Parts: sequence; C-alpha cells; structure tokens
Amino acid sequence: MANFAKSRVPRFTTEVHHNPCLPEGGQALHAVVTVTATGGGSTGGRPVPRPEAVASGAAGPEHGPADALGPDAGVVLRVRTPLGAEVGFLRQVAPAPEDLTGRRRASGPRSGDYPTGPWGDESRDYHLFLRVPDPGLGREMLAARLSVLLPAPDGAAPRVVAQGLVRAVWTDDPAAAVRIDPQVAHHTGRSELAQVIQRGLDAAKWGDAARAVRELRRAARLAGGPGSEDTAKLLAKVVGDVDTATGTVRQAAKAPEVERESSRTAPDTHSSPTETAMNEHDHH
Repeated sequence: MANFAKSRVPRFTTEVHHNPCLPEGGQALHAVVTVTATGGGSTGGRPVPRPEAVASGAAGPEHGPADALGPDAGVVLRVRTPLGAEVGFLRQVAPAPEDLTGRRRASGPRSGDYPTGPWGDESRDYHLFLRVPDPGLGREMLAARLSVLLPAPDGAAPRVVAQGLVRAVWTDDPAAAVRIDPQVAHHTGRSELAQVIQRGLDAAKWGDAARAVRELRRAARLAGGPGSEDTAKLLAKVVGDVDTATGTVRQAAKAPEVERESSRTAPDTHSSPTETAMNEHDHH
C-alpha cells in the first residue's frame, strides 16, 4: 500500500530571477532569489518560533561567526562574491519585508553569512543588490553564489542544502540590457515602467515604429525621475535620443524606413500579469 505521509526530510531549493545583461560600464545588478523549504524546514515540522524570540541571538558581531551560532540560529544564507564585487544589500521582500544587511558577518575573504531564523514549510523571496566591476564588453562573470546552510542537530558546522548563481554579462545591445525581470519588478515597485519599455521594444521588433515611439516616449517620462538615469541612457541608445527633462523621445532615423518596409501587423503586446517587470539595473 502506498504511503502518502508527508515527508519530514528537510529539502531546500533556490530559484534566481534577474536579467544578467549589463550595458558597457554597468556595475549595478539586482536579483530576486526565491528560497523554498519542504519536509519540515529547519524545525522538523514543529511550529516556527516568533521572530522576536530568535532574532536577538542571530544578529550582531558580538555573537561570533555564523558557523558557531548553533541550531537556534536557524537557516543561514551565505553570499560569496568574486574579487572586486560586493553586496550592496540583502533584503527579505516576501512574505514580510525584513532587511538582513546589518546581520552580515564575514565567513571568508569574500563571503558573508546572513542568519534568517528557523523555517517551516514555506517560501521566502530575497532582493540581492550587487556592485560588480566592469571587465569589458563580451565578458561574463559569476557575480554571486548564494548558498543555503542548514544547522546540524548535533551542533556541528551547518551543511549546504541548496545554491543559486547570479550571473552578469556585459553587452553592447541596449535592448538586451534594458530588458526586465518580472520578480525584480514585482518586489521593487517599478512594474509600469518595465511594461511600457517592453511594449515599445516589442513594437519596434515587429516594425510598428509609430507604436514603438509612442510607448518609449511614455517610458522616457516614467524614467525621468531620480534613480532611473541608467534606464534613460539605455532608452536613448534604443530610440535615438531621450530628453529626461521633458520626457520626450526623438524617433530614430531608421524607424520610418522600418515602418514602410514592414507589411506585418504587430501582435497585441500588452503584458499579462505574469509579464510585470522592471529595469533591474536602476533603483539603487
């Protein structure tokens, strides 16, 4: 007879959401990492203690290295970066906001540990912002390795139960660099800008120059505020010129020619809810 009892073997998985493409000179990289626990998480299925009951022992350099915190520290996220790269911040953004940046303690020359407390069967989303060196166009870098460490019941060193990789690729294609990730958009509140940019890029791809300019002109207005300077620069390269003061876009000279030569009708490119996105290279 089949046994359908719920497994109590802890299992963790990670999923990294980000646009790895950066423009020439780009050094800001945003990613959302979803960590999911099943099989009882770190508590073996027991109720998860209240955050205030465990947070005091999990933060602050006076408590020593994360490997020595023991089972009460719960799950630890370890972020390792290459030479020249650094973590700007690490924030839990779902199910409830919580800034983990101040909890970091060094666990190696280029790695830091972030205690997250005990886990049950659940998923949590983390916004990771990285500053990376620019190695030049066409180069690729492993910008960060995020490991999930589960405490050992006997007090031994935690073991790695899951990993996620954050890549960076430098490109001279502004359309690739300005492309967007739905999860990063959702958790940073810039979905509208990303949707409009995507519709403009889709219209240009299908030869609908009039619609492309209309959408990108609106995107320029949305990107005219503080924190969106990088987006405005990329838009300028895509469509010809962007006046960030007035939010107007000068249509690229080749756009009318593309429109005349194309006999295709652009498909409906309005984004569905799952396509909500943003330009993750800004907002830092």
